[in-house]
Amino acid sequence: MRPDISKGLAAVVLAAALPAAAAAPPSGMMANVYRLTEASAVLDICFASAEYRALTSERASGLRQLSNRLGDLVQGIAGHYRDDSLYATYEATRALIASDARRQQQAKEMYQYCGERLAVDLGKYVAENETLINGYMRRESARRAGNSK
Repeated sequence: MRPDISKGLAAVVLAAALPAAAAAPPSGMMANVYRLTEASAVLDICFASAEYRALTSERASGLRQLSNRLGDLVQGIAGHYRDDSLYATYEATRALIASDARRQQQAKEMYQYCGERLAVDLGKYVAENETLINGYMRRESARRAGNSK
């Protein structure tokens, strides 16, 4: 997806929603969270479309599962960094991105809102990020545990 003004606005929302005392994830992980948020917003655009209502229950369920897995990944990041506001910020930013007319047009052009390409592309994206991010957090937790001995 191309950068646009909503990315800057979403960064402001992210920054404003994080309390000063929160143990915010490092900037690289926050960039990952933003990209996960963008992917989830594309699914929200799909869910709001007439095309979604025309899907078989199996396809609709598969897309909902992808959305849930993205949310679970963000919740895992929030828990790992003990950031109580991260998930709420993710949800607010996701809604902001999904409401952007340019993002809606992109979802229509790239994925016909809920086309097969959406399920394939996001299925791969979610699986890759689960592996990478969860693996990183496991290694980081093990490293911290080793340093505390």
